[in-house]
Amino acid sequence: MLPWRAMAPGSRGSLSGKRVLVPRREEQAAETVRDLLARGAEPVVVPALAIGPPPDPAALERAVKAMGTYDVVAFTSANGVSSVFDVIAKNRIDLAFGTARLAAIGPATAEALFDNGVRADIVAVESRAEGLAQAILETRPKRVLLLQALVAREVLPDALRAAGVEVDVVAAYQTRASAPSVFEQVRADLLADRIDAVMFTSSSTVTHVTDALGERAADLLSETVVACIGPVTAEMARERGLRVDVTAEKYTVAGLLDALERHFAR
Repeated sequence: MLPWRAMAPGSRGSLSGKRVLVPRREEQAAETVRDLLARGAEPVVVPALAIGPPPDPAALERAVKAMGTYDVVAFTSANGVSSVFDVIAKNRIDLAFGTARLAAIGPATAEALFDNGVRADIVAVESRAEGLAQAILETRPKRVLLLQALVAREVLPDALRAAGVEVDVVAAYQTRASAPSVFEQVRADLLADRIDAVMFTSSSTVTHVTDALGERAADLLSETVVACIGPVTAEMARERGLRVDVTAEKYTVAGLLDALERHFAR
């Protein structure tokens, strides 16, 4: 079985007939796939990156056990939520969060918390580090635990520290690129102009996809609509030499799909 998969579209919709590359793991792409099919598109799912445990699992375990001592525990992705709840389950930690407020960078991360039985107290209006920093600072915290990927932007901890907040940053997981062979079929499809659009939902996805496609990444994607979930992701795409055609106004997958529809409607 190939490590990528094309899925036949369902009912006709505003993206009817468009083949859209979704560079995410299948378990994370399920909702996006359903939305694309509902809009008449044909999703092509390929895992651009793999999620693994952090390099120091003991540090994460200590942080999880101490979460109740913080004013705010902040999550910057659904992957971080999954990793933390794995630690909670493994160590049978009760009342893990204590009186700490839970902060989520956006609705997808808040939903991941809700799926694990807790509600986010703070959700950024703007789903990016700058928005989360502003939302957290409105609660006037003294101590914040930030659970994120091993490699991440420093915007959030820098903004909190600049406001006098004590911040502990702990890696909850790390990402690594999928094997280049995963992209063999995608490369062939791009060369044959069989991909109409690609959806980039994070800066790391841009990095891993362009790395996987190699030196010709910009050329291979030159005839494909490049759609980015927000300005940070779009900036990374441009740094990688890509032409950005679509940037979502609302930094969610639904917002990105809406923007993609508007683009093709024109």
